[in-house]
This record gives sequence, C-alpha cells and structure tokens, in this order.
Amino acid sequence: MLTLRPYQQEAIDAIYAYFEDHKGNPLLVLPTAAGKALVLSAFSEGVLKTWPDQRILVVTHSRELIAQNHAEMVGLWPEAPAGIYSAGLGRREADARILFAGIQSVHRRTVEIGHCDLVLIDEAHLIPVASATMYRRFIDGLTAINPKLKVIGLTATPYRLESGMLHEGEGALFTDIAYEISVRELIDQGYLCPLVSKQPKTKLNLAGVGSRGGEFIASELQAAVDQEAITRAAVSEIITYGEDRKSWLAFCSGVDHARHVAEEFRSRGISCETIFGDTPKDERDRIIATFKRQEIRALAS
Repeated sequence: MLTLRPYQQEAIDAIYAYFEDHKGNPLLVLPTAAGKALVLSAFSEGVLKTWPDQRILVVTHSRELIAQNHAEMVGLWPEAPAGIYSAGLGRREADARILFAGIQSVHRRTVEIGHCDLVLIDEAHLIPVASATMYRRFIDGLTAINPKLKVIGLTATPYRLESGMLHEGEGALFTDIAYEISVRELIDQGYLCPLVSKQPKTKLNLAGVGSRGGEFIASELQAAVDQEAITRAAVSEIITYGEDRKSWLAFCSGVDHARHVAEEFRSRGISCETIFGDTPKDERDRIIATFKRQEIRALAS
C-alpha cells in the first residue's frame, strides 16, 4: 500500500477540515513535482471508499494532464471506477464515477455529464478571470444540477500577473487557500532537489526588445536571439554543462529559433526533435514518448 508523504496527507486532511467549517471553494497550493496528481487520486479514493454514492469530476485543460491524472488514479487504485471524457484522447465515458475530463470537451455538456458532487480543477491558475468563460459556464451548469456542488482547485502558482491572487477580488471563483507548502519547505524536507544553475558564457543583447504585459514581445525577442553565432555558442554550452545528463530540453524564443537549435544539435551528431503549437497530435505523442524513453537526446520547443 502506498504511503503518502506527510505534506500530501496534510493537504488531503486540510480539504476535509475546510469543509467542516466553510462553504466556499478552496485552493490547494502545491509546487511543481510535489505530486498533485497523487493528492487528487488519494483524495478521490478516500471520498469514494467513505461515501460510495459521491461523484467526482477532475477537470483540466490538456489531454496530457488528463491522461497523467487518470493513470495516477488507476495506478493507485486499480479497481477505481474511473473514466475519461476527452475528444483529444478519443474517449467519452460520461457515466464514470470518477471522471477525468478536458474542459474544452465538456464545457457545453453539463446535461450529459450530469450530477456531480465534487469538481477538482487541476492547474487552477489557468482559469480566466472573466465570468463568461468555459470553466465558469460549466461550473454554473453543474451547480444548477446540484446546488451543493463543491469546487476545489489545485495549483502551484495561486497568483496571476493581471489580477493578483486567485482567491481575491470581485468574481473570484476560489474563496480561500486551504493548504499551501512552498518549494523551499519541500527542498528543506528533502522532497525536491535544490535548483543548481550555471552562469552562461553566451551573452544576449536584449536592449532593443520591447515588452507587452510584462512579457518580451515574441517577434522582437526571436529576432534578437535567433542568430547563428549565439545558437552555436549556446549549444556548445549545453553539451559541456549537460554532458552527464541523459536528456536536454531547450525552450526557444520561437518556431524558427527552435528549428535552428535542433539543426545545430543534429549537425554535431546529437539526436534532436522539435515540438510546436501546431504539431499534429500523433506526431507530438510520438516525439514525447521517444524523448521520455531517452531514444532522442534533445528536444527543442
């Protein structure tokens, strides 16, 4: 039987404690790599084993996360009455007791999804502020079916640049933070590795790159950094610093930049693939799978 880490059990206990005294929609704040999928799964298992008539909906924005969360659930509880509703995954198992769904696939199908008791939203920081959104309409529709619906959000980042904390301000979907643990705490407890960064020798001149909404303007950034000399030097540093690493993931400034980085790796006899926003689903799945199996050394995106 799997034993949860102390903070994972604390997060689950905090949900129960919250609903004993509150009627709002709480957030769990767990850093990346803290095991949010496991917390979701263990909580769902506990609910159904205690209250078998409950129905749980786990919603997120990407099919990769849907598949990952579902796999975690089945791995923890092989007999789990779990299903998937996702057009991207080609599955529409609307009657499952624990349903893992993509918001794009279900936001107009509240009647088909039917009565739910709990909605768990993974990557809750991606819910837009505006009330007329897919998530808002969907939750409003489910609440019309079951006025006692409870909504729980999970995120590593409970803050948006454009609007502040997820549980503050007019129209906020979430009302409180029920549990939070920091990256520093998990590093100190030995559950996360400390960040080790290298000072690159390659220097970038971003003096002429403008910003919009707190972010660099993408086209200007790519023009500044997508230069042959910079790419050659950066790849050399990756090879030097990452010699003892099994895989390398390069986040580039644009599609052309990623292609040029991949070409530079290949010119040195190093296998490298690219993934973009418009990469076809089957091709994306193939590339990610081969990267995870370490059949290719580098991936540029």
